[in-house]
Order: sequence, then structure tokens, then C-alpha cells
Amino acid sequence: MEYLPNLLIVDDDTSAIRILSKALSSLGQIRFATGGVEALRLARETAPDLVLLDAEMPGMSGFQVCEALKADPALRDVPVIFITSHAEADMEEAGLALGAVDFIGKPIRPAIVSARAKAHLRLKLAMDQLNLLAQTDGLTGLANRRFLDQSIEREWFRAVRNQRPFSLLMLDIDFFKRYNDCYGHVQGDQCLIAVANALQHCIRRPTDLVARYGGEEFAVLLPETDSEGACLVAEQIVSAIGALALVHRDSDYGRVTLSVGVASFDSNSSLWQVCARRPAEVESAMLPGIAELLACADRALYQAKHEGRNCSRFVRIDRA
Repeated sequence: MEYLPNLLIVDDDTSAIRILSKALSSLGQIRFATGGVEALRLARETAPDLVLLDAEMPGMSGFQVCEALKADPALRDVPVIFITSHAEADMEEAGLALGAVDFIGKPIRPAIVSARAKAHLRLKLAMDQLNLLAQTDGLTGLANRRFLDQSIEREWFRAVRNQRPFSLLMLDIDFFKRYNDCYGHVQGDQCLIAVANALQHCIRRPTDLVARYGGEEFAVLLPETDSEGACLVAEQIVSAIGALALVHRDSDYGRVTLSVGVASFDSNSSLWQVCARRPAEVESAMLPGIAELLACADRALYQAKHEGRNCSRFVRIDRA
């Protein structure tokens, strides 16, 4: 199915909303808001591909709405077109300085608005495709290491600040060097793709993330997931890879298997208790905590390898 862009029209004048909606109806799905607070709520619920924003509104002005959008990491790349009845140069300069991509004067000329909106949508969707390519591992189609690192940082900050559970799985294909030596690198690539597809089928929530960490290593991020839930997912993954029944005659198991290390930050973590008792220390726990998250998952993976492979092991995140 062809992607249908999402446009958000923000104007306190309902007649202007009707004119803009009619002019832009062929370009995508239209949502509208008559005030800044409502506009931000709608944008945060579902990020728009383009915002057409009245510069002058009672209460929260269009400039304030634009500033709030650009301050939100999830919305800062959304193009904003200001619609205004004032054409003063200093007003236009102020809007562009806030990050708006265009300035259209009232009275609204539907053909002009449609043409400019179409041009900015085309550019936005092209940039989205480039960003997607930059975040994707070329072989497996999973998220790549760069995107994984960004996601770990974002989710860890959110988990610690809001005291929500968060788990990380590190996964490694057992005896993969032997597999490449035995079957060749072309077949090794097919093995990586098969494992990647199986991992994707094990993860069902849209907030979870499967990524290729590097070589034959993968990672799974599980926001809002405590140790019990993470260990259950890890066991399901080990079983799913075994069920692929990919022959590996140089493995101790005769088939392709996976080892998994699980690290979790939840209410049983000492760091969790520190953050609850001394909120002022939360910020200082942030960046060191990310390193500890990775180190714990790595230690758990090493333990799984050391204890026979084809299994999962768990280490709780306690230090920061």
C-alpha cells in the first residue's frame, strides 16, 4: 500500500481550516486543531509529516507551538509552514529562525498552498527514506548498530527518569566461525538473515527493537519489561532459533543455536532504589548506567556461552 502522508492544520479560525482542508485533501490524511495545546497533543500522539500553523492564535501562539515542536526530539524534523495575515519581514524572519520551512500569507490561495505543501511533503518523505537507510543493516534489514546505540540511550534515560523497567538482550550465534569455515560466507549470510527473521517474529510489541550488533551478534531492546518478562522472551528466542533446524554439522548441537545474555533495570535493582530515595542522583546515573547496562548484558552472554551455549542467562543492572 502507498504511504498516505499525515498533515496537521492548526488555526483558531475554523473557516481557514475548512479552506486549507479542501485545498490539501488530495495530499494525505488531514487532522486539525484550533489551539496550540491541542496541536501539540495531536502531534505527540502521531507525528505529522507536515504542519500548517497559524502564526497568531490566542493563548499559545504559533511561534510557541513551533518552538515546542522543534524542542521535541521526536518532532523536530517535522516541516512547519506558517500561515499568517501579516507579511512583515521581521515576522517571517522570526518564524524561519525557529525552524519553519515556509511562510504563506493570508488570504489563503488554495493552489499556492497545495503546491508548496506538496513540495515540502516530497522533501520530507525523501529525507525519511534516507534516514531509514542510514538506520538499517544492509544484510538483515534490522536496525543497525548506530540506531541501536541511539535507541539504548533514549530508552535508558526514559526508564531511569520515570522509574520504568527496561531490559536488554545480547545474542550471539553459537560456533558461527565454524559455520562460515564449513559452509562458506555466502551461506553464512543466509544463516544471519534466517536468524534475523526469526528474531523479528519473536518480538511483537511496536516499542521493542531488534538490531544487528555486529558480525553474528544481535540485540533486543525491551522497554517497559522487567527481568521476568525479559527472561521469558530470551527463552522463547532460544527455542525459536532451535526450531529453525538449520543444519550445522560443526556445532556441538548439530544445528544452529543461539546464546542470550539478559540485563534488566527494574524494581529489584539497587539503582532503582537509589533513584527512588535520592532523585537528585538520577542525572548522574544516566550515562554511566548505559555502560553498565551493556556490561551486564555482555556478562550474562559470556555466562551463557561458558555454561554450554544454546541457553539464556540473566544479570541485573545494579551499578551506575
